Amino acid sequence: MKAKLLLSTLAALCISACSHSQSTERVRPALLTEVTPSILTELGRAIVSLKGGTVPTLAIDVFTQSPQLLLTQGQSLEKYAAGMTNTSLSSLPISAFELQLRDNRCVLYYPKSRQFVPLQYAKCIAYNKKDPT
Repeated sequence: MKAKLLLSTLAALCISACSHSQSTERVRPALLTEVTPSILTELGRAIVSLKGGTVPTLAIDVFTQSPQLLLTQGQSLEKYAAGMTNTSLSSLPISAFELQLRDNRCVLYYPKSRQFVPLQYAKCIAYNKKDPT
């Protein structure tokens, strides 16, 4: 009888601990308020930290219009996408990153590994997708 009571108590504690361990942090897509050489350097290092490889060349307006960044072979996909068909794009090794606000802290998120790197110098604002109408 005592064993059943002890087991029930332990099970209740485990369930309670699991439900409290889930993150309550607020995550929102974000945009940079400004881009400086130090912010570009920080973003490049964060990309290498998350994905590996070499530091990519980033556009001076990265993350100012969209919270997503697509890279292929270490370079921004934007300049190559215009002249490529969907078939040629789908064969490229593409990495996606997202700039996020996590509890009002600017971070670079890599969905493939579900990891993020907090950014020290970057200042972000929440991204509010504009209605196309």
